[in-house]
Amino acid sequence: MEDSFIKIIISGLDNAGKTSILTALDRKYDFRKAVMELKPTIRVEYHQTEFLSQPVILWDMGGQKKYRKLYDKRKAVYFDETDLLVYVIDIQDSDRYEESLSYLSLILSFFIENDLDIPIIIALHKYDPEIRSDENVNQNIDALRQQIVNILPDFKILFQLTSIYDLVSIVQLVSYGLSVFDEKFFELSALFEDYIEIFNAISLILFDQNGIIVSEFYNEDLDMERYVRLIESIKEHLFLLKRMEEEQYQEQTDFIDLEDNYVSYLHQITFNDQIFFLSTLLNEEHKDNFLKEFADFKKDINKILEEILS
Repeated sequence: MEDSFIKIIISGLDNAGKTSILTALDRKYDFRKAVMELKPTIRVEYHQTEFLSQPVILWDMGGQKKYRKLYDKRKAVYFDETDLLVYVIDIQDSDRYEESLSYLSLILSFFIENDLDIPIIIALHKYDPEIRSDENVNQNIDALRQQIVNILPDFKILFQLTSIYDLVSIVQLVSYGLSVFDEKFFELSALFEDYIEIFNAISLILFDQNGIIVSEFYNEDLDMERYVRLIESIKEHLFLLKRMEEEQYQEQTDFIDLEDNYVSYLHQITFNDQIFFLSTLLNEEHKDNFLKEFADFKKDINKILEEILS
C-alpha cells in the first residue's frame, strides 16, 4: 500500500448519528454515555487512525444546513482527494429522506464533475434491535435503497445497516470501506472461505490492533442461534483488544467457553512488527481439528499479508 493517508468523509444530515458511529468505533465499549453527551459537530472534526500501517483521516462533517451551504460553496476544499465516502442516513427519520438524498446528490456532483470514481458506503443508521421486526421500517429501508440505486447507477455503493446498540455493525462499516483499496483483500476472503470449511468453523475474522476488520468469512449455515453466539464472541474479542490497547493488558491465547458447547478463540499474529488478531467461533467438538490445521492457516495468511504490506 502507498505511503500516503486515506481520506474518509463521514457525512449526512445533522442528527443522523455520524459522530456517534465514530465514538462507538473508537471506544469499543462503555461508549453509550459518551454518545448521549455528544454535541452537534461544528463544521468538521478530524479523527485519525491507522490501517495496515497507513494513516487514515476521517472527516466528521457537521450536517447542519449552514455547514452544508458552506461545503457547497467550497466543494474542492472539503471533497477533493476523498478516497471513500461514508454517508449516514437516519432510517428512523423518514420525513427527512428526501432532504438527505438531496444533500448526497450535492456531494456526488463534485465527484461527477471531476470524474472521480469514489466508493460509497451508505450507512442506514439507527437500525436498532427493537425496530428490526417492524414491517414499515423494513419497507422504508427497501424503498430507500432502491431510490439510491436508481439515482446513483454509476457509483460503487455498499449498504450497511448500523446501530450503536450493535457494535459489530459499526466495526464492519469502516472495515468494509477500507478493504476496497487493495485487491489482495479478496484473496484473504477466499482463503478464509476455504479454511472455514476445513475448520468447520462458524466464523473467521482477522482484526488489526485497532479492532478494524481486515478480513472475515462466515459459515453459510449461520442460523439465529449461531448468530447470537457469534455476536457474543466478537464483542468479547473487541473488548479484549481495547483492554490490551488501554491497559497494556495481555490475554493468554486460549479458548473461551460459551454456552451450549460453543467456544471462541483469539490468537495474536505478529507480522513485520505489526500485530493482528485472529478470531474464530466453533463447536467444541471441532477444537482439536482446528488446532491441527491452524499452523498452515497462519502461513497462508502471512503470505498474503506480505503482499499487502510490501
